[in-house]
Amino acid sequence: MNISKFKNSDKLSSNERQVLQFLLDNNNTVLDLGVRGVAKANYTSTSTVMRLAQKLGYSGFVEMHYRIAEYIMKDTPIKQPSTDINSIVVDTTEVSFKKFAKLISEQEEKFIYIYATGFSSTVAEYFYKKLLILGKKCLISTGGDSIGVFENNLNNIGLLIVISKSGETKQVLDKVKMAQDEDIKVISITGNKESSINYISNLPITCKDDYPLDDYNQFSNDFFPNILLLFEHIIGLYERL
Repeated sequence: MNISKFKNSDKLSSNERQVLQFLLDNNNTVLDLGVRGVAKANYTSTSTVMRLAQKLGYSGFVEMHYRIAEYIMKDTPIKQPSTDINSIVVDTTEVSFKKFAKLISEQEEKFIYIYATGFSSTVAEYFYKKLLILGKKCLISTGGDSIGVFENNLNNIGLLIVISKSGETKQVLDKVKMAQDEDIKVISITGNKESSINYISNLPITCKDDYPLDDYNQFSNDFFPNILLLFEHIIGLYERL
């Protein structure tokens, strides 16, 4: 990784540059080494390590470690999933996935609201928790929740994400229409590219559904597992924005 990407890199001494390179090359182990261990490995003093953190604009050694880890992650090529993402979607390109990630990234002040019913709510819950871990402001509700959960928060919602296998679930469709009336962006994930929900969504994504008429989800079907794979792909793109 190019050291010049770091703040004040041109003002670093040769010893500090050596320590920074060591932190880049050994990022997975430096926390265990600690300040003294890093200093010893580079035949320098602990003050050199701490001075490096200050020059880079960090409060201390631990923050420096985690910020460097973020730089490494963003500089690493996106890992290709074991499943070809294009094999689980219908007429959806990488451009749409990147738009999905960008819309998530843009939500800083307002909430991302996730809505689904039935089996779809299971994968919705996973995505909700994933976004919370990433520090995003999220709300989630399902078919069993009061409509007031959604209606009373409309002014605080910046993005609505809905999941519906058929793309025709009335409760979901009603939420999408309401969001559109309030100029809230909508991302829909369905198993039917010609569905009513996809038609009025800002960013429709269609996952392959082997049994579109199986409303009770009785048969073995990759539809819901594929949505989880899709989510992980989106998160990977989001992390590199």
